[in-house]
Amino acid sequence: MSQIIIQLHGGLVADVFIKGTGKPTTAVIVDEDTESASDDNITSVTIGDKTKRTTVYEACIHTEKIKPLPLHCDIRDIVKEYSK
Repeated sequence: MSQIIIQLHGGLVADVFIKGTGKPTTAVIVDEDTESASDDNITSVTIGDKTKRTTVYEACIHTEKIKPLPLHCDIRDIVKEYSK
């Protein structure tokens, strides 16, 4: 099973990754905009490098089940138009 990871920065998609192999069943959304989020919704990790410098990376993270795109919906229509 694999996961799709969507990185948001400033309300926009900054990057999309895939982790693992097989059919993805969940998407992990990593939103770097933590300005108005409560502390309960923020995940933090301390990152260090070889020079012993550390930084704290914070993001609001949640998962969503991946579901089929409905046959008759605005998203399907707009993506179809974009793909022409």
